[in-house]
Amino acid sequence: MTDRSLMANHDRATEKLYEAERQVSSGKRADTPGDAPEAMSEVLRVNRSLAVTGQIIQNAREGATRISLMESILTQIDNVMIRAKGLAIRQANGTMDAEDRRIAAEEAARLLEQTVALANTRGGEQYLFGGTNISIPPFVLGDPQKDPFVVSYQGNHKSSTIQQGFTPSFRQAGLLKTTISGDEVLGDSGKNPDAPLVFPALRRFVMGLRANDEAAIHNAIGELDLAVRSVSERAAVLGTYERSLRSTIARLEKYRTDLRS
Repeated sequence: MTDRSLMANHDRATEKLYEAERQVSSGKRADTPGDAPEAMSEVLRVNRSLAVTGQIIQNAREGATRISLMESILTQIDNVMIRAKGLAIRQANGTMDAEDRRIAAEEAARLLEQTVALANTRGGEQYLFGGTNISIPPFVLGDPQKDPFVVSYQGNHKSSTIQQGFTPSFRQAGLLKTTISGDEVLGDSGKNPDAPLVFPALRRFVMGLRANDEAAIHNAIGELDLAVRSVSERAAVLGTYERSLRSTIARLEKYRTDLRS
């Protein structure tokens, strides 16, 4: 299922759930005395749902905060990659010599280190981009002598999700991931050195500058551009997830208020 269809299913499910439970809370479905037992049964069901609504709202708030932070970090990484691409464009100029590119390689290496630091951001006490392995930094920069500019991933590929509803069908539509396996977005330049992702592309760029390899530098322009697009697309998906969670929180809070009135 695509992210777009998941969001559409989520919105439809939320609207149906809220409307049904609003009708129950207002008593409009008990139109005749014979309908009262069924309506009372529904009221009891909704009251049981109310007991867990607070926890669902709390989980959704925590998830929205985490997702918002991940989106912000990816946006910052995107900006770093744009700077790296600009550096590649300048260094692809045939007037640049080996010394110019040696100096540029030092700048590119700093951009790589900055990206590693961003990718190892924590939300509270939990690392954001290591899957469910939240207790250790997901990325590590290799030994400068043995593995220069190699960034390795040490997280996992498991996911945590947030429940956004009560009924089985609504749960299926409303489960959202709140974790990211960072190597799927940023890469692992040790395991997949040729991948069109952030860390492999940055490493190839740095090595090309150090070798004064004009062809590699030219190639880096397109490779860094692909990495920028990949990060931008994932950040956009996270933004959609956060808006969905904020919408869910607002609807559930209104539903809870209606039941209490």
